[in-house]
Amino acid sequence: MSIQNAYNEWSEIYDTNTNLTRDLDQKVTRDVLADQHFNSILELGCGTGKNTAFLVQIGTSVHALDFSEGMIAKAKEKVKAENVRFEMADLTKRWNCDDGAYDLIVCNLVLEHIQKP
Repeated sequence: MSIQNAYNEWSEIYDTNTNLTRDLDQKVTRDVLADQHFNSILELGCGTGKNTAFLVQIGTSVHALDFSEGMIAKAKEKVKAENVRFEMADLTKRWNCDDGAYDLIVCNLVLEHIQKP
């Protein structure tokens, strides 16, 4: 099974299974960025939108990328804000983003899954 297919399957239980790393990432993101505001945010590895729900509150616009269709589908169910755009992206290739277009870039990647081209 490919990593992408594994994440598509995992998306069904990702928010409900025990995952201390996921929960710590969410807490740290909120603690570090609380009381701040950004015009534009790029979120790499948005997954099911665990941080996206917070980022849309502190950003005028949020561009959320993930390589898993299943994860993005869950994020779209969870985050209905008008100021977010979800997009599938292979982060090992050029992203559909303008250079210098973001005030904040948030990265939620498990980097050991990214294989060298």
